[in-house]
Amino acid sequence: MTGMNRPGAGSVERSAAAGVDWDRALRLARAGTPAGPHLPGAVRRGAVALLRRSADDALPWAAQLTGLTAPARVAADTTEVLVVDRIGLQRANAAFLRALMERVPDPSEARPGPSEAVGRAVVSSAIAGLLGLISTRVLGQVLPADAGERGARMLLVAPNVAELQRLRDLDRIDLSAWVALHEATHVLQLAAAPWLTAHLTTQVEQVATALMRPPTPGEPTGLVRLARAVRAGATAHRGAPGDAGTPSPLLTDRLGAAEREQLAAITATMALLEGHAEAVLDAVEPSRMPSVYRLRAVLGHARDGVAGTLLERLLGVEAKQTQYVDGAAFVRGVVGRVGQAGLNAVWREPANLPRPEEIGRPEAWIERMGL
Repeated sequence: MTGMNRPGAGSVERSAAAGVDWDRALRLARAGTPAGPHLPGAVRRGAVALLRRSADDALPWAAQLTGLTAPARVAADTTEVLVVDRIGLQRANAAFLRALMERVPDPSEARPGPSEAVGRAVVSSAIAGLLGLISTRVLGQVLPADAGERGARMLLVAPNVAELQRLRDLDRIDLSAWVALHEATHVLQLAAAPWLTAHLTTQVEQVATALMRPPTPGEPTGLVRLARAVRAGATAHRGAPGDAGTPSPLLTDRLGAAEREQLAAITATMALLEGHAEAVLDAVEPSRMPSVYRLRAVLGHARDGVAGTLLERLLGVEAKQTQYVDGAAFVRGVVGRVGQAGLNAVWREPANLPRPEEIGRPEAWIERMGL
């Protein structure tokens, strides 16, 4: 997603980011987030070192499983691997969100005063809740290159990996390798499709701009509406199997047909990215990762990804597990018919991304691609 995290690029006179007190949001997120399991210093240092070693091994391994060898060489030279705690992830995600929101105009004409201060506090509190929630749930995350950076950043969240390992009595070497391989696959996706960041940025910006349209009398501002949707998404129960993910009604009634199509396209792309990573993990053999079957059973369809969970919640879309199953089924279906080389056509240009209706019908995508 190169370009999505660039403060100042495409900035507007008054942006949606101005409606958030980012320092307050980070303070609230930090205060409300447990640090994670307490580990002796030697154990903590060992866990960090293991994650770093796993990350070093993960890119060539992912390249072998995906056939994306040339992007892997680029990524090996440009990707920054960061082993972070929950606070570190919150800071990184706050910077990501702030840069994204700086691209979105806020036409609400908010003026200094009590009502503006209350609205800003509401939005800041909601962003804090989002940052705190994500920081306790994800094992790893990939963020696109920031301004002045050469490549993506792979963030591995040490306390979350340690907590899961202890809670489910998992093999710590295999778990670290699993997390790193998942994130390395997302790094390869960005390296194989250097246009992907700008493409998704444009789509998200168009949807977010529609959400920020001036309210009618009596309606909340776009930011307050967004804050309510974020809070609703943070507490929503995931749907039952077969229940497709849908945007929050707090937001969709502000969208026109074009923006709804964009939102569907964003969700389809996220399903592809996560499904691809899941299919890569499904290809791992016990000879390389002895406890892989147990990891699959425990982790299921874990979703970390290329800022996917963050974007979904920001836009009020909590995609259901079945969508990621469909994304993995799409990848497997394409690979089964035309191989990895055929699937890798998806990274060539935006037109090659699967359309929402093609995620569940890989044969339709293969036909459209002429493979």
